[in-house]
Amino acid sequence: MPKKNISLSDIQKYELCLYARDNKKTRTHKEKRLTTELANPEVKRHKPVAVPELELALKEFVLCYQHKTILSDAILIEKAKLLANELEVPQETLQFSNGWLQKFKERNSIRQVKLHGEANSADENAIAEALPLLQNKCAEYPPDRIYNMDETGLFYRLEPDRTLATKRLSGRKKSKERLSVALCANADGSHKLPPLIIGKYANPRCFKNVNIGNLPMSYRNNAKAWMLATIFQKWLQEFDYQVGIKHDK
Repeated sequence: MPKKNISLSDIQKYELCLYARDNKKTRTHKEKRLTTELANPEVKRHKPVAVPELELALKEFVLCYQHKTILSDAILIEKAKLLANELEVPQETLQFSNGWLQKFKERNSIRQVKLHGEANSADENAIAEALPLLQNKCAEYPPDRIYNMDETGLFYRLEPDRTLATKRLSGRKKSKERLSVALCANADGSHKLPPLIIGKYANPRCFKNVNIGNLPMSYRNNAKAWMLATIFQKWLQEFDYQVGIKHDK
């Protein structure tokens, strides 16, 4: 006589899983999934990747170019379509929707991040070639005669983007009023020049009744508060006078 199929209830299935666990038997993937479903019925099951080759190729693309350019969802979708054509994936296999892209990012721990600093703007090959030449040039002078100057922007009216509140608040338009600040010091730190401040106004209101010449800084101005060649040359002449160096014109 043919054997009859017997259907087990959820309680019976759960008891079988407990018995297998207590007797240290090796459980199959199906049994593990069954135990998870019974213990946590709300847990989502992850579907297998439809095209693993495409998944791997797109992840390699992200790993290769995340340090070189700005990546977005639109770029990833277009790149996925190109890779699918190269791998001869049938068009009906994947839809390349926003949901598919979201699942791909979750599986590969890809998220949107905020960029900090400007380190990736430097040409590493050019630095590697110029570094020995710069080291040889600096070796001819003592550290107290080697100076380094850099400039930065000071957004003095930019408000913090975090606050204390009892509910979610909308942000305000950020102010882009800025000053340019140039800082210079020698290699051993024994001499630091007064900072060069570049603003938009020749006579700012904050300097009313104040002699700017008595302040520990040099102030210049132009329409956009930028560092210009004329401002740099004049500041360089003042610098040469302070350190006792005659600048070759």
